[in-house]
Amino acid sequence: MAVIQERVKKNGKTSFTVIIRIKGHRTVTKTFDRKTDAKDWANSAEAKIKEGVNFPKRKLQKLTMNNLIDKFIEIELPKKKEKAQKEFIRALNWFRNEIGELFVRNITSATLVECREKLAKKPKEIPTIKNERKFTQNTISPATVNRYLECISVVFSFAKIDLDIIDINPMEKVKKLPENNERTRFLELDEINKLLLECKKTSLELYLCTLIALLCGARKSEILKLTWANVDFEHKMLYFMETKNGTNRGTPMHDWLYSELYEFKNNNKVRHLKNDYVFVNSNENPNERLIGKVFPKIVAKCGIKNFVFHDLRHTHASYQAMDGISQFITQKTLGHKTPVMTNRYSHLRAENLRKPIETTGNTILQEFIKSDINS
Repeated sequence: MAVIQERVKKNGKTSFTVIIRIKGHRTVTKTFDRKTDAKDWANSAEAKIKEGVNFPKRKLQKLTMNNLIDKFIEIELPKKKEKAQKEFIRALNWFRNEIGELFVRNITSATLVECREKLAKKPKEIPTIKNERKFTQNTISPATVNRYLECISVVFSFAKIDLDIIDINPMEKVKKLPENNERTRFLELDEINKLLLECKKTSLELYLCTLIALLCGARKSEILKLTWANVDFEHKMLYFMETKNGTNRGTPMHDWLYSELYEFKNNNKVRHLKNDYVFVNSNENPNERLIGKVFPKIVAKCGIKNFVFHDLRHTHASYQAMDGISQFITQKTLGHKTPVMTNRYSHLRAENLRKPIETTGNTILQEFIKSDINS
């Protein structure tokens, strides 16, 4: 309700102050020299405020997806981990190109289903040294499509819950693509022997990376981020910090790995100024080239087919299962939050058998140890 208060100033002139109080809105005031101006402004301002109260989302009718994505990047994205930020940017840039100019109010589940179908046909991109865009004839995997959809769903949840500009997240009715990305490829003992011998001959650091993956079931990112501060020689433990699922994990070192790492550290006394990474490149950053570039070449040289670095983790888990190690221990070793991921190795598990983790390491390394001792 607008109220006009008439006041006489010290100089004898009269002023008219408009006071508008509407429930749920801050009090608005403005002063005029003429009462007619005050009335005109009061009527106009009160109408605009009431329209905003009754139709709070009307001012957002022209908000585009680009506007919404910008808000998300400004407010929410900085709260996420660096790796997640890169994944979001990659996905959101794709959605900008497809639906960025559309009004948020016009985005429906059907619109997003069309995006899903286009994503399923998106060519897979290969990273290059010069950051040039290079594509293969293969399309991205269903899992990657689903990750893109999850990213845009988070943006719509932000619009619904934090900004309160939509009532329904249109992604809620969009089905994800079925995923069949489970790989249980693991190395036979003769393949392990070949691979470790070739790695050790080519690069001692890559050999150690491979050993850690084989004997601890560690992920690539966990190995590359490993620092000497998290290598506990006293208790023969490795500590993997800020892992993929957001938790820290400690894993016992097999005796062979302990000896090799200990010798490696003693032979490399140089301390890096910027960080304390175990596997570091000339720029004092994690040496990603070891695993990303050198490892595939060694695998090919060994004649090992259909095998990537992450399969070393599968190899560790598979031999744990075959050695009768309980599923609970395998889950803890791999750092799975739930048994769901660990279940993929259940067909290899001999129930009612319980052997210590050292047994698995001995099995994996038996051929290699013989070869290394005799060399």
